[in-house]
Parts: sequence; C-alpha cells; structure tokens
Amino acid sequence: MPDLKQLEKEQLARQLQADKRAKEARDTQQRRLKEMGLESRLEYGQKLFSITLEAVAKDINDSLEFLVLNPRKAQQHASAMVLLQDFSSTQHMAAVALTAAIDQLSKRQRLPTFLQHLGNAIERETRLIKLGKRHPLEMRRLIRSGMTRKEISSREVMRALNCPVVQWDDRTRLQVGSFLSEAIFRTELLTTITLRQGYRTPRFVVPTQQAEEFIKNSRPRHYNTSHLAMLAPPRDWPGLFGGGLLDNELPFVKPVLQDAGEPFALDHYKAADLSIALAAVNHLQRQRLRVSAQIVEAQRITWEGGWDGLWPCQRNPPELPDRLSGDPTAEELKTRNKRAAAAHRDREKNRHRRVKIERSLQIAEEVADRVVYQAHYCDHRGRIYSNAAASTQGPDAEKAQFSFAEQLPVNDEAFEWLLKGAAGHWGMSRCTWTERLNWGKQHIEQMIAAAEDPIGKPELWRGAKDPWQFLQTCQGVREARATGRTGVMVRLDQTCSGCGILAGLTRHDKVGRLTNLYGDSPQDLYTTIADAVTTELTKDLQSGDQRQQALAQLWLKRGIDRGLCKGPVLRAPYGGTYMSLCDGLVDALEDHLGYVPLEEYVYRVSMPSKYLASIMWSELKAVINPVMEVKAWLRECCRQLLNRQKVMSWTSPSNWPMRVADREQTMFRVMTNLYGKKVEMKLADQPADSPLSATQANKGLAANAIHSFDAAYCQLIAYKCAEQNIPLLTTHDCFACHPANAGRLHEMLIWEFGQLYRKPLLAEMRCEMEENAGEKLPAPPVHNSMDPMAIGSNSYLFS
Repeated sequence: MPDLKQLEKEQLARQLQADKRAKEARDTQQRRLKEMGLESRLEYGQKLFSITLEAVAKDINDSLEFLVLNPRKAQQHASAMVLLQDFSSTQHMAAVALTAAIDQLSKRQRLPTFLQHLGNAIERETRLIKLGKRHPLEMRRLIRSGMTRKEISSREVMRALNCPVVQWDDRTRLQVGSFLSEAIFRTELLTTITLRQGYRTPRFVVPTQQAEEFIKNSRPRHYNTSHLAMLAPPRDWPGLFGGGLLDNELPFVKPVLQDAGEPFALDHYKAADLSIALAAVNHLQRQRLRVSAQIVEAQRITWEGGWDGLWPCQRNPPELPDRLSGDPTAEELKTRNKRAAAAHRDREKNRHRRVKIERSLQIAEEVADRVVYQAHYCDHRGRIYSNAAASTQGPDAEKAQFSFAEQLPVNDEAFEWLLKGAAGHWGMSRCTWTERLNWGKQHIEQMIAAAEDPIGKPELWRGAKDPWQFLQTCQGVREARATGRTGVMVRLDQTCSGCGILAGLTRHDKVGRLTNLYGDSPQDLYTTIADAVTTELTKDLQSGDQRQQALAQLWLKRGIDRGLCKGPVLRAPYGGTYMSLCDGLVDALEDHLGYVPLEEYVYRVSMPSKYLASIMWSELKAVINPVMEVKAWLRECCRQLLNRQKVMSWTSPSNWPMRVADREQTMFRVMTNLYGKKVEMKLADQPADSPLSATQANKGLAANAIHSFDAAYCQLIAYKCAEQNIPLLTTHDCFACHPANAGRLHEMLIWEFGQLYRKPLLAEMRCEMEENAGEKLPAPPVHNSMDPMAIGSNSYLFS
C-alpha cells in the first residue's frame, strides 16, 4: 500500500492533469467556435458586443426617429425600416445585428455577403418573435429538445406549427443589412477595404485596426477545472482558505456571482463564526470511500450493450434511415421521415448525457477498488458541495459506485436497516417500515443472487426504482451474510423538503402532516395532489364538454401518478412557475405518446399539456399556498430594506451569515430569440458603486432563503456526527451512513429537526434583520395550527 507522501504526489499529478485537460478543452472550444463562425461567443466577442451595443442602438434609434419626424424627406434604405416593426426596441435590433456582424469578424466576407448575413439574421429573428407570441410553449420545447434556433426559424418548422411568415428575397435582406450596417460601421468595429481580383476590385468587410488590437490583447476565457475524487486525504479547512484540494487557492465559500471578483466578497464570512460549517465539512472530507469494481464493470457492460431501463439514454444513437429509392408511397415517406426526425432529435437531446455518462465511467474505472476521498466547499447559502466530477452527490449510477472503505459489523438491527434500504430503492419508499422490512426479508435470496451475478440475472434488480443503488445494497446484503461486515450505505432522505421546511417555519398543520413533520404513519404530498387532479379529470370526463372529455380521457389513460406531480411541488417553494409546470407535462406526454410529428404537436401535445397544467396548478396552490406566504413576506422585507439602500442580512441556525445586497445593473439585459442566452449579457454586472436593487434580489431570494435552512440543518447533522464519530455523507437533505449507524442517525435526524423547527425561526430572523438594518419589518406569516412540540415526532420524516 503506498504511503501518504506517494499518494499526495500522485494526487497532485492528477490535479495538474485535470487542470491541463480543462485548459485544453477551453482552447479547443475557442478554436472550434471561431472556425464555425461564432465569434460572438468568444471572450473578445462578448466584450466587443458590450462596448458597441449602446452606440449601435442609439444610431438605429436616431435613424428611425428622423424618419418619423421627417416622413417626406428622402432617407437611404428607408424601405427596410418597415420590416423592423416586430422588434420591441432598438436595443433588440442592435443585439441581433451586432451579434451577426461579430460572428463574421475574421471571415473577410465580401460586402454584399456580409449584408445578406445581417438581413438573414433579422429575418429569422422576426420569425421567432412571431412564433414566440403565437406558440410560446412549443418554442420553449423545441429549444429544450436540442433543435437550434436557426432550425426552429426555418420555413418548414414555422409552417408545421401553423405560423406562416413572408419569405424575404435577397434584395430585401440586402436592404435591411445595409440599413443596420451603417450603424455598425460607425462604431469603428468594422470597416471595408478593396482588393483587386482580376478585373474587379470587390469590397471586403474586415475588423478595424483598433478592433484587431483589442482582439490581440484580449485575455482568453477563464476555465473551471473538473477535478476527480482524491487519492490522498483533502486538507482540513482551518478557515476561509487553505483546505480542500491539495495546493488549493480557492476559498471555502463560493460567493454570489455578482460579488465574485470584488474585494469585499468574503468580508461578512470573515466576521462570522463558521466553526460549525468548518467542522461539518472537515468531517465529510475525512470519509474514506472505495469505488466498487464490480458495480463499475456491470455499468460498463450494460452501457456498452445498450440495456434498457438502466440509463437515461442509449450509448449509441439510432441510425438515420436510408433515403427511399424508386417511387415510395406517401405513407412510406411519412414513416421514413418520422424515423429520421426521431433519430435526429435523440442525437441532439442526448448528446451531453452520453458524454457525461461515458466520462463518469472512465473516471470510476481509473480508481476501481481504490480508496478515494472527496473535497468539499460551501456555496453562499451554506450548502455543502463535493468538488469532484463524479461523486456521491451525483445521479443513481454514480452514487452506487461508492461505498465506505471501512467495513463495520452488521448486527441484526443493522441488517434490518440494510433490508429496509433495499426496499426503498426497489420502490417502496412510501410504505411503512414494517412493510419494507417484510419485503426485504422475503427477497434476501433474490438480492444475494443478484449481487453474485448481476449480468447473468438482470431480472432480479433492473426493475428497481433506483436500479444501481438497489444492486449496491444487494452487494451489502451478500457481504453481511458472508462476512458479517459491509461498507455499503443506507440512505435517509427528507420527505418533500421544500414544503416541509415552509410548514415547519409557519407551523401549518395540514402541509406539516402531508410532509410527515408529525404523526405516526407515512403521508405523501405528491400523491395527495395527484389524487385531487385525478378527481378533477374524472369530473371533466363525466360532465365536461367534448374537448374536456377528450383531454381528460387522454391523461387518465396515461395516469396521474405522484411522479408527475413531484417536479412541480418540489420546484414551487424555489420559484417554480406555470410555464415550468407545462414543460414537465410536455416531457411526460411525449414519453407516453412517443414521437409526435411537428405538424401534430400543437393539438396532440401542447393543448393537452396546457389543459392539465391549469388543473394541476390550481390543485397545487389549493394545498400548499398557505405555506407559500413565506415567499411573499421575504420579498416584502427585501423591497422595504433594499429600496432604502439597506442590506438584508440574517444568520442561519448554524451561524451561517446570509446577506442579500444585489445591485442595479447599469445597463439592461439584452435577450434575442435567434441567439438566445448567448447574447443575454449583463453589460455591467452589478458594479460595486451601483445602488441596491430589490427587483434584482427578489429573483432568487425565496430559493436562497429556503436553501439556507436546509443547509443549516445539514451542517448541524454533520457537526453532530463529527462529535459522535459517525461516518457520514450528505447530499443537501439526503444523508448516507453505515447500516451499523443507521438507527442512531435516523433518531438524530428526527430529533434535531424537531429541535430546530420548534424555535420561532421566522420571528428570530425578522428581529435580527430589524436590528441590523434599523427598520421595522412586517410580521412573518405564522399559522400556529400545528403544535411545535409535535414537529419531528414522525419516524417517516426521513425515510
């Protein structure tokens, strides 16, 4: 076994290699973007965009204003201005034209070609504006499915979505491009030169000397290194610096984005007592883990073999069907084109998933059967994150790769916890403990057989809800039976944590019972809402009009299960919207129906999704709206304080300092349909001397505040486990431990949750904010319909 110095040497080499890999990936991406004519996405392209946008927008505005004030006076390219009426502002026009121009920065295009490119960009943006107004849900879905915005703006897609547009000709594009180019040329970003080519001297568009010098001196984009699990123990965090990865220079806390480069970003953390958070993170970093070679080998075989049900996508995308020869019928053409569209969509949608899965397996194979560690850090809310590309905080397949390196004895109680954990991963997480234990006892031989030959007997484990974690637990059962020891984990997850936290803060009895804050039996908020939605659909099926009956029948045939309601309920406390609810229903209906041609998309997918979304949104609010009043109270406090230029600050229950001090942007965001978020730039991202902005802060306030409470609870549990020497791993509101410690950890989770939320946390938070700011704030929404002493009395709160 290598000694510590040798391991640290190897670990440093891995960190250097990871950094080199990240730098090479950055350089390759930069080079490819330039070759593809996407220079606006490069660092210097974004800076040039920021510098010139205001000038271009002002120039376009002056030209339009002159035309309006002098309608009888001739103006060059005036006919093009009529075609810009769909744009909401001159900044919108300038953003599209400028991005299209910067994309051609190094191409040395002929002037007519350059102008046609500008006109083409404006034409496509105009189409997308119309599509976004007419079919916003369909447009969101096409973007999320991987289709490019240029593809969405094609005549074929617009026609399929019943959004007719006028086809511009080359002359029209040339006129529009000429009008916009004048404003761009006046910024001294681009200029024209003439070059003799035979008998002709065409004009070419090239960067000006100033732009060339700017590009030459522009620093390359910053890159983030994706680190791997560590072979040597991470450094303990003594304070804000000096811990985590070996030779790490980054701080313990990742500050909010707008403050990341400011000298004062960590000041309030330096003044705070972070002893609980530091002790919690250091305890997590000391956990010795082992990557299971058997699990990784099984994952590689199933991934390479394309086994169904174990991965979110197949390793190999479907092949595009050959073009039909001869004289195919209309039905044959339709079938072939349907298969081709489905194959293309699969490639676009799952490209990144395939890369991530393959990379995760490669990382695991490098350290199979070796002892590894995980470095951790905190975000600005106190949430603890693992600093590794593949970790115990990853998806099902990644979690299953890791077990504790130290195997502890498994007595009868520990073995029962192992069986209950297996039942939970199989899909019985909503059953009683007795039902789970009985199921586990009845399937011991099945689990042992699955662990001994997972590839030969996949039918024993692949049908589980969490197949890889179930297989990992099967290995634990086999080890415990054979040796009396195991390092496989038992995981305990909080029931509907977002709404549960709000119910504890407001002491609302109904939501508190549905999230298992009290009582003696398991309740399920998701199932309650699913049942209410099913009842409404049944009413529509029996007494609705013809349209409602058809839509209700479609969804009842699909089934309204808890999984369909889980996403909206989980997202609601953190800012989930009606449109995000629609997105989730679109995904579910597409999975149910299979591929739907674009011509049929509106009435087969969009309309049914909007119909169910309105019902589900109504039923969801009917249940959880009382506890959602906390969000409104937080926003009101924020407006009152920040509008008076006072920082909103409080301390979480683990002494973590929370600070809300978002500032106004000196310029607005620019959003286009054609280029999307790639040019949605904060041109001056909350400068330090800008006034505080409640509007800006309220965008993420509710999510940040709620996460500060679950982060505080996680820190407190890890701190207690460090005191009692209980090996532990965390994923925010999910905890993992040895089966030998599962009973003790479960009691601790229930007890500490009750101890935490029996306190009047919102009242304490309000008092501290008032004291810090010197302002009287509105009273928090507390219902007091639930006995605070009952909080934490239900053993199914964590299960």
